[in-house]
Amino acid sequence: MDDAVDVVIQPRGRYVVARLSGALSWQTAPAVRRALVELLPEAGCVAVDLSGLRLRDPGCVAVFAAALEQAGGWPHAKLALFGADPVMLAQLRCPLVRATVPVADGLDAALAAADRPPGPAWPSGITAPDEERISRVLAAAEAGGGLARFVRDWLGVLLGYDSRQRSQLVRTLSMYLDRGCDYDGASRALGVHRSTVRYRVQRIRELTRLDLDDPDTRVMLQAALQALVRLGGAS
Repeated sequence: MDDAVDVVIQPRGRYVVARLSGALSWQTAPAVRRALVELLPEAGCVAVDLSGLRLRDPGCVAVFAAALEQAGGWPHAKLALFGADPVMLAQLRCPLVRATVPVADGLDAALAAADRPPGPAWPSGITAPDEERISRVLAAAEAGGGLARFVRDWLGVLLGYDSRQRSQLVRTLSMYLDRGCDYDGASRALGVHRSTVRYRVQRIRELTRLDLDDPDTRVMLQAALQALVRLGGAS
């Protein structure tokens, strides 16, 4: 069966929500791009709900940055994404997308991010040298005890706590590290108050007994979070 993407437009006054559903692939990406390019100049600000969209071809996430650029870029056109599943979220963290289009957990956080100009708060907190180190760590983990064991060693305590308490410490850790340990950036991405992020990070420190200020520790945790996504877990 051919891939298809449905686009449902929901005007909300000063912005528009575009709900995408179906499969994003090389076959459907051009249609998604055209729809966004047509919508952005008229709407001004578009928040794209990705909760119903499956990623078939990872490279297709570049369609969002391409559409924003074709529509004139910020501030003439404002675009933000939210609701992505862990698989798509991992791909949206690529430099091409994250430097241009903000990605958030919820609608409110997406709208807040869309109103800010592209800058240091948007890209991931992972630098290029860190990416290289993370790749080496993951390769070593796969060659050793495997990714599942690596994730258990570094995130097991938090995963267990989240499961028992129905909390979001792992997701908070991911957003906190991904935004360079910035409480404000993490709070916007999560759609919660800054004090909530501070409390959760302190709880993470207490449970793991890890020094989150140590660069080497942060690299290992970022590698574990990427491994979790590869294994099909939520980040």
